[in-house]
Amino acid sequence: MELTPAYLRTAAESYKAEIRAVDFAQEGSREKTRKEINEWAAAETDNLIPEILPEGSLSDGSRLVLTNTIYFKGVWESRFPEALTEHRTFHRLGGASAAIIVPFMTFYPGLHGLFVSYHKDFDVLKLPYKTGSDATARYSMCVFLPHTRGGLRAMTSALAARGSLLDHVPKHTIKVTKLLLPKFKLSFFCRLAEVLESLGLRQAFSEEADLSGLVERSVCDVRLDEVFHKAVVEVNEEGTKAAACTAVSGRRKQCAMRVTAREFVADHPFAFYIVEEVSGAVVFAGHVLDPSSSSQ
Repeated sequence: MELTPAYLRTAAESYKAEIRAVDFAQEGSREKTRKEINEWAAAETDNLIPEILPEGSLSDGSRLVLTNTIYFKGVWESRFPEALTEHRTFHRLGGASAAIIVPFMTFYPGLHGLFVSYHKDFDVLKLPYKTGSDATARYSMCVFLPHTRGGLRAMTSALAARGSLLDHVPKHTIKVTKLLLPKFKLSFFCRLAEVLESLGLRQAFSEEADLSGLVERSVCDVRLDEVFHKAVVEVNEEGTKAAACTAVSGRRKQCAMRVTAREFVADHPFAFYIVEEVSGAVVFAGHVLDPSSSSQ
């Protein structure tokens, strides 16, 4: 199968992508390719994602696999002292019986204050990451904490209805007596084909798919078959490591409130967003329902 010269040029020049020819007809070659792609994903994400393509994800009907990764490692501008990490109760959804004991990172801001804003139904904490003196990007983690233990769903729905979540991110520091944030590592894997089709991207997965911008028209008998996506986010006293990998396989057609200083204690389900503040882009996002579990 031949890729178009325009696609080859864009892939190499704009994305520094590596392109290989593979014989999907041979089972041994398919498995070798699957392992090589997984090894590539592991290397590109500092082993946060050791596997993106599960067994059986490639077949003799496969014609191409597109993969990409993003890896982020951020060190807090003000690190959490490890000596202050303490085990406390985190209240999961499900009432008192669902409470668990997990390690909480602890920080006393003192006179420096923290980026915190208080709203009617939730509070927002912004934790900046260190940047170099010549850096053009500025990253932060924003924690959206509902006032009630079971308020995460209502909060996220309200944020979606109100427009940009960045409108609620604090821009100035205020006095906070104590910050408590659980350490956590989240892992998420899904097959996105059905999700993308439900959002309206149907033709690319059908016999009417037109991928002529990718492959030569003479062999343009290709449609999207499946999209595999995996993301991992790890937060500890030093900072954050996060990675995401996506593999696409194709086959032959067939407002803030004024309050006095208080603690910010994230001891129940909350949402987090890793944001690039200059562009406003949300790079990673997730919900922490159980800091002791990596699958949420």
